[in-house]
Amino acid sequence: MPDYSVIGKPVPRVDARVKVTGQAVYAADISLPGQLYGALLRAPYAHARILNIDTSRAEKLPGVRGVVTGKDFPQTKFGFLPQTRDRVAWPRDKVRHYGEAVAAVAAIDEDIAEEALDLIRVEYEELPAVLTAEQALRPGAPVIHDHAKDNVAYRHSFHHGNVDRAFAESDIVKEAVIRSQRVTCGFIEPHAILAHVDASGTVVLQGSLQSPYIVWRHFCRGMDLPLGKVRIINPYIGGGFSGKQDPFDLDFAAAGLAMKTGRPVKIVMSQEEVLATQRQRHAKEARIKMGAKKDGTLTAVDCRLVAEGGAYACVSPLNMQIFGESGLIFPYRIPNVRYEGIRVYTNRAPCGAVRGQSLVIARYVAESILTMLCEDLGMDQFEIRLKNAYRNGDVTPHGMHVENLDLVGALERVAKDIGWYERKKSPIPNRGIGFGAIGLGTGLARISGYTASAAVVKVTEDATVNVIYGGTEIGQGIDTVAAQVAAEVLGVPVDDVTVDEEDTNYSILEAGMYASRGTVHVSGSIKAAAEDARRQIAEVAAQKLEVPVEDIELRDRRVFSRSHPQRSATLLDIVRESYYGQAKPIYGRGSWTPPYLEFPGIKGAQLVGHPFEYAAIVQAIEAEVDPETGKVKVIKSALADELGQPINPMLLAGQMEGGTLASMGQTLFEDCEIDGKGKPLNADFLNYKMCTSMDAPEQVTQHVICPSAHTTFGAKGGGEISTNTSLPAAVNAVCAATGVRFTDLPITPQKIVAAWKGKKKNTKDG
Repeated sequence: MPDYSVIGKPVPRVDARVKVTGQAVYAADISLPGQLYGALLRAPYAHARILNIDTSRAEKLPGVRGVVTGKDFPQTKFGFLPQTRDRVAWPRDKVRHYGEAVAAVAAIDEDIAEEALDLIRVEYEELPAVLTAEQALRPGAPVIHDHAKDNVAYRHSFHHGNVDRAFAESDIVKEAVIRSQRVTCGFIEPHAILAHVDASGTVVLQGSLQSPYIVWRHFCRGMDLPLGKVRIINPYIGGGFSGKQDPFDLDFAAAGLAMKTGRPVKIVMSQEEVLATQRQRHAKEARIKMGAKKDGTLTAVDCRLVAEGGAYACVSPLNMQIFGESGLIFPYRIPNVRYEGIRVYTNRAPCGAVRGQSLVIARYVAESILTMLCEDLGMDQFEIRLKNAYRNGDVTPHGMHVENLDLVGALERVAKDIGWYERKKSPIPNRGIGFGAIGLGTGLARISGYTASAAVVKVTEDATVNVIYGGTEIGQGIDTVAAQVAAEVLGVPVDDVTVDEEDTNYSILEAGMYASRGTVHVSGSIKAAAEDARRQIAEVAAQKLEVPVEDIELRDRRVFSRSHPQRSATLLDIVRESYYGQAKPIYGRGSWTPPYLEFPGIKGAQLVGHPFEYAAIVQAIEAEVDPETGKVKVIKSALADELGQPINPMLLAGQMEGGTLASMGQTLFEDCEIDGKGKPLNADFLNYKMCTSMDAPEQVTQHVICPSAHTTFGAKGGGEISTNTSLPAAVNAVCAATGVRFTDLPITPQKIVAAWKGKKKNTKDG
């Protein structure tokens, strides 16, 4: 490992102090002079035609300053892909899920705004609703969008090899139907926005927005506004987990009301609104077959996926693609692949990415069928994974060449840390161990046509450093990574680096925080910008110290000659000479795009990577099940991440441990429940159960370091990938502890007890 000063060190978060002392300002904390407060009226039906909206009584209520409905907004459709543009800023004629907003009010205080909502009269014609994928796909089912008469929002397929022949030549073929439920994103901070129109006529949004670039583009399209007439400023954000990637109803409402009233408008959702109406993870049903030889060599996989995703497509095209082309087939070699996936419209809240996208469920499906196949073969579940794991030099079904990957090392580390062979020799009743693994391309992310990252690094007159970039700190620690990279290049302590808030008027363009791209892309652009600033410093220093430019080194706030260390100066002296002596302000500029990506010259073509960089995580979980109640207790998690060179191993471990808890909840109890009319039943944190620190097991997290040859400092991305292994590992652990294979989430105590009773009855009858 190179002798870095701050890279690879457990540097405390740069935002830690302001957050733990309560000084951090979030969107709901911001106020402007003359500010109004907004509230949204939401539909009480899952599917209905809007016949009339009478806002006259609300408009006459003292203290109300403005009311908007769909008639006040353009009806330009926007969406992830041109063929899935199905959303408008605000519906005029129809609501497609329970709680879809139909009117908004701005008033001088929150109480008046809420009172005004009660005065709005909406006449609906309730329509038949479809609430499951099965209902939506039936012949003659109610149509949710006119452009999709069959209620299919998107289709995706991926074929490689000869699956039928491979199955015919296999010694064993295992089939199963495996299902997962809807879950919420789970951030604590609800959606919040403050909108105003400045003196130039620009709409300014200050909100809880995870990827402002994406929001900016979609918002402008939905509002028919030029990009230059919308400005987004990001305050601190209380978690995103991919649930704050889009412009939402409150964003359009606040902007529309601000434009109508000429005053700032703030809207903060309740947690009930968030849980009932905002982004959730798709419910999925996978019909899967997997084949193998007697020695455990995998031969083929065939998967037909149906994803129920609610009223709007959102990012579902990506969701469907990566399920079959990434999560289903990596990290184990499967030479023959057939995948068909459809995303189905229903009259439920829209589903989006949610942390880990569809990789979480793809690995649950794949690891479940692999473990079932392994049991039928009588093989060791660790050994079958080790046997089929990708190695360097392998070629994936996409034609990608695998390199700089130590998946085997991660597998072996986890088996040791969980005590796999010891537990096999001495099993404990009602306990089981399960494995899960994931491999994911790192740094490959192209959404809305843009994939690069850019930054400006300014060295100020007092030799401190400002980093100006477009990354969004959503709790993952990206601002700390940015500060570490700049500090490493410029030879200063992290405390000397300030990372500025994101502002689309002044920040440098950044595609967004998604797809585990943040560290990879941001490190590249900031390093390039810092090196540009360093070059400027070195040129001044070389003149002052009378040494060649290439001989200059920066370290510990000093500038010196490598060949003649006695020739040195403080960084402050050199910076002042640049500013005051030579009138040269120090601004470094840089951008970065993965060097292993090619841009085909065909319109609409996708990026191609060759060779391709993969990151990997392996996890084993030990669980115990109470034989009387069926209650599951997760005892221990052993996780090994192979994410290249960690920029900050402490933050990386936090990502891994947080991701473990996030997916454990989906395994054991999370579920977005509705009644027969589509109304949410548990849209609050009292009844919607999520993991807390009280549910955390003993966690052993190891970093298996295998640096990338193509990324900055050899780092690989780890944000989303951290959620992909605990769910399959926990499922397999519970199944091992109970002796029952569960294929329908969540695995509740009630399901476990019922399965045990059914197993005893079958044994007795047999």
